[in-house]
Amino acid sequence: MSVDSTGRQGGRAAPAWPAPGAVLGRGRYRLLAEVGRDDRCGARLWRGRDSVLERDVALTLFISAPGDTEAAERTRAAVTRAMRSARLETSGAARVLDVLEPEPGPGAAVAVVVAEWTPGTDLVELVHNGLPQPSVVASMLAPLAGAVDDAHRAGLVLGCDHPERVRVTPERHARLAFPGPPPDSTAADDVRGLGAVLYLLLTGHWPLDNGSTALPVAPRGPDGALINPRALRPSVPQDLSTLAVRSLAGSGTGGVHTGAAVALVLERSVAGADELQPDEGGRTAVWHGPDEDPSQPPEQRTKLRIGVATLVMMSLVIFGWFGVQVATIFTGDTGSGPPPVVVGGEEPPRQAAPGAGPAPAAAGPVRVDAVEVYDISGSGDADNSDDIDRVADGDPDTGWSTDNYFEPFPAFKEGLGVMLGFEQPVVVGSLVVDSPSEGTVVEIRSAPSTDADLDETTVVGSMTLSEGRTTVPLEVDEPTQHLLVWITDLAETDGNNNQSEIDEVTVLRAQ
Repeated sequence: MSVDSTGRQGGRAAPAWPAPGAVLGRGRYRLLAEVGRDDRCGARLWRGRDSVLERDVALTLFISAPGDTEAAERTRAAVTRAMRSARLETSGAARVLDVLEPEPGPGAAVAVVVAEWTPGTDLVELVHNGLPQPSVVASMLAPLAGAVDDAHRAGLVLGCDHPERVRVTPERHARLAFPGPPPDSTAADDVRGLGAVLYLLLTGHWPLDNGSTALPVAPRGPDGALINPRALRPSVPQDLSTLAVRSLAGSGTGGVHTGAAVALVLERSVAGADELQPDEGGRTAVWHGPDEDPSQPPEQRTKLRIGVATLVMMSLVIFGWFGVQVATIFTGDTGSGPPPVVVGGEEPPRQAAPGAGPAPAAAGPVRVDAVEVYDISGSGDADNSDDIDRVADGDPDTGWSTDNYFEPFPAFKEGLGVMLGFEQPVVVGSLVVDSPSEGTVVEIRSAPSTDADLDETTVVGSMTLSEGRTTVPLEVDEPTQHLLVWITDLAETDGNNNQSEIDEVTVLRAQ
């Protein structure tokens, strides 16, 4: 369709262009409100109304000035892309419903991409009203990352690298609301867009050059490098902070280059999130009884208070008894001191009471009987396998490291692990990793054998390593004879490569 500079559409007088109330598509689509702009491609983002189906729609308007042949060509290229993306159906992107091609004429050329409307809020309003808790950001962004992966698998570009094209639904899911990316956008721009949206949700700052003037620009250090989200907001998990920076890194070494990789890290972050989330006031969510109903008779409200008070008193008694037992354990009130810790050797037996059967093993370190590199990639020799025994030699001054990778997992490998074997099955309670490689993400998995397939293992704990000693609590009910320390994300080195080092692993029995 074409519109002349006076705002006349199809020979009829029309409001100043574009303005609320203007109609497109032979009167079918009415403009309601402009909600954003993407000046890279002359796109106006509008909420509109489909008068035929009586529903709101998202309208992306590409407008090129009269006589601007270069802009008109870009508009036609954007429309062609939008037509191809109409076959994409994914929960993380609004579905394209209609495409209005520009018509030849003396006025401004206007093309329109019509998509289903995404209720909720835009990113600018969301961060202005208060940043979401870091614990929910991963689940918020996951659908958009999935949409990027789906689009790339179909040979398409999504176009999620502008903040005003993305909205967040009432279910707190980020979604591409305005399809129709600039004609020169690439798949790499989509991945950087995911990193930018993640950075924005974590910090409230937009890290890319293009964006909304209503959003503050992300800060950079003296060397020009982007400040990582965790430095701006200490409550941000290390894995999400690293993911944001690496997704924004582009095509250089150390970057995340696929939507699938972003989606995988987000999925793992969601799985490892704490069950107790802070409420909207920033307080930790705790259980409380139902609010009193003023319509209840006073006698019923009195009984409710008595019942709650009784429950509280019983809880205090139980927790008091439990506290005494814990104090007994830590003060050694049983008449004997704590068992000595023997690194790399046999554990000393505990004395049994007269007439009693064999006492259970003390809650101390478990002797590692065998250790080897676990590599399922089949890409050649395992990483530094000659040094792997150092992770269980009792000496934290020696260690084992992975190879140096130009790209992070899972670009070259899905992961890499250290398989630990014990002399006999044991119920383990925690694992301590001594490592200088801060930011390394590990999963601890129980395994039926040293050569088990990864899908035969069971995740019993996970953690992002800090520099030094990191304790990983384990949820293990049954004895196991093999534990796999599975590295899913490597630490970034000074040269923007990826490598992790483990100096010592200590396995502790369950209490």
